[in-house]
Amino acid sequence: MQCFVYCRVSTEEQATDAHYSLANQDQKARDYAKLKGWQVALSAKDVASGKDANRVGYQELLSAIKRRRVDCVLVYRLDRLSRNVRDIYDFLDLIKEHDVAFVSLSEGFDTTTAMGRAMLGVAAVFAQLTREMIAENVKDGLMRRAQQGLYSGNQFGPYGYQYHKEKNTLIPVPGAAELVKEIFTLFAERKWGAFRIASYLNNSDIESRTGKQWSTERIRAILRQPAYISKIRWHDQIYNGTHEPIISQELWDAAQELINARRRIPGRTHQSEHLLSGIAECGECGRKLTAHHGQKKKDGTRYVFYSHYTDVQRGACRAFHKSAEKLERLVLDEIGKAASTGVLQRVAAEELSKQLEKEGVPLRERRQTITSELAGLSERFNRWADRLDRGLIDESQFAQQNKRLLTRKSELSRELQDIDLRLAEQENVQVSLEAAQEALEQFPKVWEHLEIQERRELLRQLIERLQVYGDKMVLKLVFSPEVGVAI
Repeated sequence: MQCFVYCRVSTEEQATDAHYSLANQDQKARDYAKLKGWQVALSAKDVASGKDANRVGYQELLSAIKRRRVDCVLVYRLDRLSRNVRDIYDFLDLIKEHDVAFVSLSEGFDTTTAMGRAMLGVAAVFAQLTREMIAENVKDGLMRRAQQGLYSGNQFGPYGYQYHKEKNTLIPVPGAAELVKEIFTLFAERKWGAFRIASYLNNSDIESRTGKQWSTERIRAILRQPAYISKIRWHDQIYNGTHEPIISQELWDAAQELINARRRIPGRTHQSEHLLSGIAECGECGRKLTAHHGQKKKDGTRYVFYSHYTDVQRGACRAFHKSAEKLERLVLDEIGKAASTGVLQRVAAEELSKQLEKEGVPLRERRQTITSELAGLSERFNRWADRLDRGLIDESQFAQQNKRLLTRKSELSRELQDIDLRLAEQENVQVSLEAAQEALEQFPKVWEHLEIQERRELLRQLIERLQVYGDKMVLKLVFSPEVGVAI
C-alpha cells in the first residue's frame, strides 16, 4: 500500500512542545507504516494554523489523492489534518470518492471500516468544539484583564508606551510620550487637524515607531486611544487602567470634544476643496450645505454651487443652490472688513487679556506660596544649626535634617522656575499682540499664502454661524456682531 505521510504544527506548538514536532510526527507515521508493511511514497509538512485550508503541504496531499498516487493517508493526530469540521468532512468525501484509506495514529481511526469512519466524524465535531471553546476562553480572559485594568493589545503597546511583560503593565517611553502630549496639544489647543499634524511630523523628520511616514489615520488613532489617560478599552467598554497616564484628563476631554464636534460635520467636508462645505447651512431648515459640480464652463472647468436637496417626507424646505465662488468671496470680504476695522483685533485682545489674567492668578498665588515656603526652609535650617551649636543634636542628626531641607528646596525651586517660565510666556503673548493685529490687517495677503487645509481650519475658527437664504446670507463671526449680506 502506497502511503502519504502528512505532518503539521503551528508556530507556537513547534516552539513550546517537542512532542508535536514535525520530526516526531513523521517518525511515528513511518514506524507504523513499516509495522504494517506499507510503503511511504510521499510526505508533506506544514508550519501553519489548522484553520488554514490553503497550506502548501495540505494542498499537495489533496492533489496526490485526486491524482490517485496514494492508497492511504497517515497523520499523527486528527487535528494535525484540520481543525475545521467542514474541512474534515470534505476530506472524507474526497478519500471515499478516490478509494483512499485514512489512519490517525493517536485516535486509532481506520476508515477501511464503517465504525472507524463513524468515529472519525464524531472526533471531527469534537475537534471544532474544542477550538471554539478555546476561542471563547481567550475572549473571556482578555475581558477579565481589561476589567482588572491590564493591557491586552499587541506586544509593543500603544505609541508612547512599552509593554513591560514582567511588571504586566504599560510603561511610558521617554521622547515618544512627550510626542503624544504634543500631538494632543496641537489638536486640542491649537486646533490643528490630523493632516496638518502628520505633515508637521513628517517635515520635522520625526520618525514613527515603524520608521514609516506619519499618516492622518495614525494621528486619529492616537487621539482616540484612551490608554493615554490610564483607561483600557475592550470592545465598547472602558475600564480604569493600572498604568501611568501620559496626558491630563482635561487635555483628553478637550480633544474628544473637538473630535465629536468635527464628526457632526458631513464626512467629506474635511477633505473638500470647497471652503464652506459643512460650515454653511440652510437658513430655513438648518441642514448643512455641500458643494456640487454643475455644467462645464467655456474654459473646461465646472460650475460649483452649494446646496441641499429637498426632502418632502421629512418636511424639509425647497432645495436651492448658490454659486460657491460668489458665496466664498462674500464671506472672505466680510472677514477682511472685520479684520481691517480693528474691531476684531480689539475684542480679541480683550478676550485674550482676560484669559491670560484668569490663568495667571493661580500661578501668581502658587508662586507666592512657594516663595514663603522657601523662606521658611531657611529659618528651619538656622534653627537646626543653632541646635547643633548648642549640642542638642549631633552632626549625623543635623546632616539628616539638612538633606531633607535641601531636597524640598530643590523641588520648590524647580516648580518656581516652571511657573516663572509660564508667566513669561504669557507676557510674551501680550507683547506680540500688536504684531498679531498688524497681521490681521493684512488678512487678504496672509490668506493667499495659506494652504487649503489651513484655510478651512481658519474659517472654522472664525465663523460662528453662516446661514444662507434665497436672497441673503447671515454671517456671525467670533467676537463680531451678526451681519446680513445680499446674495
